[in-house]
Amino acid sequence: MNRRNFLKAAGIAGATLLVRELAGAGIKHAQKRKEKKVIALNGSPHEKGNTAYALSVMEEVFRKEHIEFEVIPVGIYSIRGCIACGRCRETGEECIFTNDREREWLSRMKLADAFVFASPSFFGGIPGTMKSFLDRAFYAQSRYFQHKLGAAIVTTQRSGASMTFESLNQYFTINQMNIVSSSYWNNIRGSQIDDLKQDEEGIRTLETLAKNMINKLKIENGASGDY
Repeated sequence: MNRRNFLKAAGIAGATLLVRELAGAGIKHAQKRKEKKVIALNGSPHEKGNTAYALSVMEEVFRKEHIEFEVIPVGIYSIRGCIACGRCRETGEECIFTNDREREWLSRMKLADAFVFASPSFFGGIPGTMKSFLDRAFYAQSRYFQHKLGAAIVTTQRSGASMTFESLNQYFTINQMNIVSSSYWNNIRGSQIDDLKQDEEGIRTLETLAKNMINKLKIENGASGDY
């Protein structure tokens, strides 16, 4: 092989090797930038009620950005509360009252990148079933939620939103989670869904909240943070 042919062959081999390396790097980068998932907990005893509508406002924004959004209706089930027996801390496992349904919820929550906790205001607080689930989940399985994104939203007819909102945020703040905020307090008001649809400020607040969460998820994924 003469010198010219040798250099030509070497150049082709080098280019081929470079293409393979770039392809491999692209695959690794794509694997690293997996699709993000947001899980919402609906604490209302009405699965298709006001709280579900509030979540649907956010869901529409997430879907447009091709971010998976799943709602778990914890409020429609009878859920046992924590009795502070400490068994989960002794064994490092789940709460002794965890049933198959809750175990399935937790398995999906462990894989989520962000959470939206949605609740109506019951006497200025979280409905008992939702609180029972959150107390047990965060006490027994707190390691699976650390450093993930969290946001709380509240539906209410008139008062109690701020207290319920604060109670939900406590789960994020004491578990090293990153709280996503909006342009106002995350609540929407009305006694019926038609009333909520008239709350333009509430809808705008929820849409902004979803956009802000998307931006943070994109940044974590190595993409642009501009929605």
